[in-house]
Amino acid sequence: MTSPAAMMGPRPKLLRSSLLADQEALLRETKATALYFFPGPILLLILVGIGDYAAASVKYGWAAFPGLTDLFSRLPTVSGDGPGTYLLIFFLFLTLLVLVWLIVRYLRWITTVYAVTTSRVIIQSGILGRQFDEIPVGQVRGVDVRQSVLQRLLGYGTVRVSAEGGISARSIGNEDWEGIPKPFEFQRLIESANAALSRPAGAGGWAPANSPPRL
Repeated sequence: MTSPAAMMGPRPKLLRSSLLADQEALLRETKATALYFFPGPILLLILVGIGDYAAASVKYGWAAFPGLTDLFSRLPTVSGDGPGTYLLIFFLFLTLLVLVWLIVRYLRWITTVYAVTTSRVIIQSGILGRQFDEIPVGQVRGVDVRQSVLQRLLGYGTVRVSAEGGISARSIGNEDWEGIPKPFEFQRLIESANAALSRPAGAGGWAPANSPPRL
């Protein structure tokens, strides 16, 4: 039978449900935002694709790409091959590398989940296998948030949870979790869960930091 404490939070959609104990409620779960993971690889893929086309335009006589095709055509011949040949091989190799980078980042994005419960901070990760790392809320000593101006406009930031020493090797702490959506909400939930554990018995259950006081 599920306890009332476990029913107070949302049902996990990203985190494995069996990971939660009977007396543990999920407060928030999230993946890093796609705005953190994908703009860099996609922009680089576009730039390398332009190089692919410009090199091919030199080799096969396609319509010139302004400025770049003319620049490539002036490069020297190597071992009897015109510049279009070795440049095309070079840019296709770069394209392959960028595609691999994009795929790896995509897999990391869809498989990494950050969660806060009433008793733990959890990271679920792993592409081929699942790995679960955690910090007991009672061992959290600080939660810092960093945001650049652009990140603030886009609604994400970097969260660092500082934990006391002596925790197990399967624990996490003092690491930067980048691309977290609504990072200050994440910070408030961890601090509220920590404060709830410090309340004396009978003082009431967990409540969010911005919830109204009980009368």
